[in-house]
Amino acid sequence: MVKNILLKIGYDGTNFHGYQYQENLRNVESEVKKAIHKVTGENNRIIAAGRTDAGVHAYAQYVNFLTATNINPRAFKFHIEPFLPDDIISLESKEVDLGFHARFSAKTKTYQYIIYRDKIMHPIYRNYMEHITYKLDLEKLQEGLDILKGEHDFKAFMRVDKDLEINTVRTINDAYFVETENKIEIYYKANSFLHNQVRIMSGALVELARGKLSVDEFKNFFDPNNTKKANPALAASGLYLWSIDYE
Repeated sequence: MVKNILLKIGYDGTNFHGYQYQENLRNVESEVKKAIHKVTGENNRIIAAGRTDAGVHAYAQYVNFLTATNINPRAFKFHIEPFLPDDIISLESKEVDLGFHARFSAKTKTYQYIIYRDKIMHPIYRNYMEHITYKLDLEKLQEGLDILKGEHDFKAFMRVDKDLEINTVRTINDAYFVETENKIEIYYKANSFLHNQVRIMSGALVELARGKLSVDEFKNFFDPNNTKKANPALAASGLYLWSIDYE
């Protein structure tokens, strides 16, 4: 009997050219597909909850696939793990309805962006955080996050692609930050995001918090007549696919 398996994985994106398959370039999708094939012996189609760019990490990425094997669905994570490289981990597996789709069944996705604030950053962190030493006004940072919440046209916060015409309206369900001794962790929760949207929103928020951008200028990115792009896009190294909600 065919079963639909939902697999939760995590990965260090440093040495990957993103999640999606790219010929002759190391990618997460190919590694996961090879591991699943080793276990099932089938040419399984792998559906992911989303695609992360080169250098972006994932605490929780989900993929689903159909299989006719008799392996206990909750045991797949153990069977697959030995065939994954060291920078990918198999965290959970379970059976879901045949109509379940890892991408289209997702209700919301949460991304985390980490900014390291000490003057000197140890090199062991360089692939996992953005290093910013400017003095930041955290009240302005929160004000910017509050502005981002809700439904807006985020065309000013996406990578420019002349060949791509898409609906750029998105809804940010929640946006907040957590401050620690030497880091700021920013969280964004939405149904979906545009290409590079989180990195560009984070860069614009830093410009706002360091006084290079006024609140009115930040709000103006959502003006229908605005033609100015938000910037900069912060480094991929500080970005994490944090969680995906299916409930």
